[in-house]
Formats: sequence, C-alpha cells, structure tokens
Amino acid sequence: MFFNTRTALCALLGLAAVSRTAVAFNALSHTNVVNYWGQNSVSATGGNESSLATYCQGDTIDVFAIAFISQIVNGEPILNLSDHCGNTFANSSLLDCPQVGEDIKTCQANGKALVISIGGASGSYSIDTASAGTAFAEQVWDTFLGGSSSTRPFGDAVLDGVDLDLEAGTNEGYIAFIQTLRTKFTASSKSYYITAAPQCPYPDLATSAALDAAWFDLVWVQFYNNYCGVNTYGTSNFNFDQWDTWASTVSINKDVRVLLGVPGGPGAAGSGVVSASQLNTVLAGVKSYASFGGVMMWDAGIAAQSGLAASAASYLHSLPSGGSGGGSSPSAQPSAQPSPTTTTTTKSASKTTAPSTMTSPAQASPTPTQGGGGGSESCSAAAWNSATAYNGGAVVSYNGHTYTAQWWTQGNVPTSGAPWTDNGACSGTGSTPTPSVGCAGAPAWSSGTAYSSGAKVTYNGNLYTAQWWTQGDTPGTNSVWVQGAACTSSDSEVNTSKSTTKTTKTSKSTTKTSKSAVKTSKAPTKKARNGKRRLYSPEKFESWRL
Repeated sequence: MFFNTRTALCALLGLAAVSRTAVAFNALSHTNVVNYWGQNSVSATGGNESSLATYCQGDTIDVFAIAFISQIVNGEPILNLSDHCGNTFANSSLLDCPQVGEDIKTCQANGKALVISIGGASGSYSIDTASAGTAFAEQVWDTFLGGSSSTRPFGDAVLDGVDLDLEAGTNEGYIAFIQTLRTKFTASSKSYYITAAPQCPYPDLATSAALDAAWFDLVWVQFYNNYCGVNTYGTSNFNFDQWDTWASTVSINKDVRVLLGVPGGPGAAGSGVVSASQLNTVLAGVKSYASFGGVMMWDAGIAAQSGLAASAASYLHSLPSGGSGGGSSPSAQPSAQPSPTTTTTTKSASKTTAPSTMTSPAQASPTPTQGGGGGSESCSAAAWNSATAYNGGAVVSYNGHTYTAQWWTQGNVPTSGAPWTDNGACSGTGSTPTPSVGCAGAPAWSSGTAYSSGAKVTYNGNLYTAQWWTQGDTPGTNSVWVQGAACTSSDSEVNTSKSTTKTTKTSKSTTKTSKSAVKTSKAPTKKARNGKRRLYSPEKFESWRL
C-alpha cells in the first residue's frame, strides 16, 4: 500500500498538538514549578541569564513571573528587565522589548503561563487608595494584558496575568486593582491568573490586605531570608501549615494553591538555600496539604545553573497525587532553639547575591521563654524583658497591658506592634521593668554595611533589629528594621559616626516613639526590603523576589 507521507506528517503533528495540550498549565495542579525571570541574578555568580524562550523548552517550568514592574510613575507602570532590554518607546519611559514578546508567545505555545510581576526590592509601587488601584489596573490591562496601547513593551503578546511581589506598605489599593482586573477577565475568553509572593511570616503586612479580600489563584510564599525559611523545616518555626490554614479559612478562593518558595541555588538568597535532597525532603512533607501547589524559585538563571528546578520538577512528578489534606510540617520541636532572628510581618524574601559584607546578629543564642495562649485580664503575666527571647504564644505584661508574641522575638518593645499583639489593659501586681537595653553590644548603623536577619544596630538613640537581609535602608524609615528600646547615655550609641548622624534627616519621627517603626511601613520606600530581588542598575549590578 502506498505510504502517504503528508498524511503521516499531519497525523504526527496532530498527536504533538494533543500532547502539548495535555501538558498545558493547570492552576489547580499540585506539581507546578514557578521561576522568576528578568533580573539576571545569576550574573553575580559568574553566569548569565538566558533568553526567556530558552527556559521554556521541556517540562521543567510551568509558570514564569517576568520581573519587574518596579515603579508606578504618574499612574503608569515602569518596567525593569535588567540587561535583557534597554530600549524605550519615543517620549516614554516604557521599555520596547519585541524579542521578549516573541519569546512570550513561544513559551505560551509550549504550554507555559507567564505573568508580569509588580514589586521587587527597590522601587516605588505602593497603592493605598481604591481609585489609584482601579486606574492602575486599566494601565496594566492595556499595557501587558488584553487591552491595547501604542506603547506595549511586548507588542501583541498577551501575558496570562499579574503577580504581586510587594515589599513595602499596606497596599490596600491593590484590592481594587485586582477586582478591576477580575471584571475584565470575566469578559474575556482567555484564562488569566492573579498570583502573589508574600514573605513566610504570617500575616504578611505588605500583601495581607489584598490576600484576604481579593481572589488569588496561586500564592507562592517566600520561605527564605526569614525565621520561617525552608531551612528551618523540622522545627516549630517552619509555618507552611499557617499558610494552608489561610488558604482554607481566609482566602476567598478556597481552591487557591500555596507553593513553597525557595532560593534557586547558592547566591540566590541570604538564607534558606537548600540542596536538592533537602528540598525533596521538605516537598515530601508538605505535599499532602490540601492547598499545596508546587514550588517557586528565585530565579530562572540560578535555578538552571544549580539544577534545582529540574530536580524539583522530576521529584514532584514522581510523587503520588498530593493535596489530600493534613500535611506534614514535621513534628514541631519546641525544644529546638530558633535562630535569633526577629521578624515582622512585612514582606521581603530574597533573591539576591550574597552580600560582600555581612554582619551577624549582635547577640548570643538565647534560651526561649515558652508562653501560653492568649492574653489575660490580670497583669500577673511575667513583665516583658528586652533580654529575654520569647516564642510565639508567649504572654507578657508591659505598661499596664498584656501582650502575646506572634512569633519568636527578642528586644522588640510590645508597644511597637508586630510581633506583639495587644490583649488590652490588665490589672494586678504586674510590673513594667526598666528595659535591659543592651545597646552597648550593638554597633552604630552604617549605610554601607550589609546586615543579615537578626542583626542589631543603634540609630538615633534606639536599638533596631533587622528582620531580613538589608543594606542602605535607614532604621525608622523602613519596615525591615523593628525599633526596640531606647539606649541609655552610657551605651555605645555615643559612638555613632557623623555620617550616620547626617542620614537622620530622613525621619524625625523615628526618635519620638516606638510606634513610628510600624507606621512608616505604610509609606512607599524606594529600597524597601530585605536583600531580595534588588533591581538591576548599570552602576551597581544587584539583581535580586520572590
């Protein structure tokens, strides 16, 4: 019988199309692998991030978050793609990246989903009003999604959604932003997605308003550069279970997927880097949570260089179906000493190169004080002491109120807010001690020094604790620093350098009250963040977001 090669070829192409459809992105999957792309973080370790299309080959990566829309200027989005794209449209600040647009279409043809990520370590993108959120949604829709504009960075390529990698502020305007986009999504035949990348401390200050009030499809939590990082798996600090509870009891979308966010390999974060075998152990433990949706990595270049993305994808695909509920956040071991790192609910996860100068926490490993549950009307609870380390749930009395620790903490004055919850006024014999300040052992803050999570510094007469990796973020003006007690005149604060003193002009309010450290988190900051995804700068290449 005559063999019709054209017929055979058509048949093969048909099978290929069916196969491709079968592996198309599924938001409800428990095995999705997400990579951020665009900031070329791997350059810090001698590598170079390849084109987007390069990473779309094969079945390793399911979702790409293109990083970042780093600023909102006059209501318009400003895109930063490191050295992947530098040309702009005439009379516009928007990048003109036709090749990236072609790569996006190639990736989508390969069954991948691609979202534009808003945020990052450096930038100004806070939205605090509903009207601003609605207006910005219109801009993003026309510029990157299903709308139309003469200045679309990726041409006629239509992205599959938006990712929120917010690092500062309360961003309540993003609720209206998402709701406006959702209205447009429902009127379109195309599937769109909204995702977020909060820090693991729960709740995450920068995204909690939107997370609790708007519909999200996937939330990839950054389990690194924080006390609850993936490297703490096996201790009571690791809190995937809290995020699973959020998914089932708080999230509007009860089918939302929670992904485990990890560094893609060495150099991707200040802490939380794990090997392939270590990651597999964690994945085996969390895969049975009903909300579990896979793994996210910062970022594509580093994850490819280390092989972690391919290893994780292979391992996830080999597992029995997950999401059966219950989970296994390994028997928490309260006796295990948590790393001395206080943390605020402000978001920040790090995708970054390891800083050249790191300052370790200025404190010895404390013996945590185990506390009980909620507050009490009696001040019989032990008086708060700045030198004592408290586990989550610990109850103390301070200034006529009782407070409950939300997570491990040391040196954070209860009245300063997170990580303490005010249970209200109390009565009884409880006392308010004169804080044991301990400023003498802490160096004066320096804008040129990189500080790791838990590092303590003195600034403007107060003690501050870093909540994650940071450099150049002035204490009192950025949520990465939590204000502690005031230093005494005998402490080392008197040695504060003149250069440090000059920078105090940024915020007079930081010397007045410990509450200012919390209030300033509502204001947008230009370098808001732990050492995560610091944006590309030709002068100083620091590409780090997740």
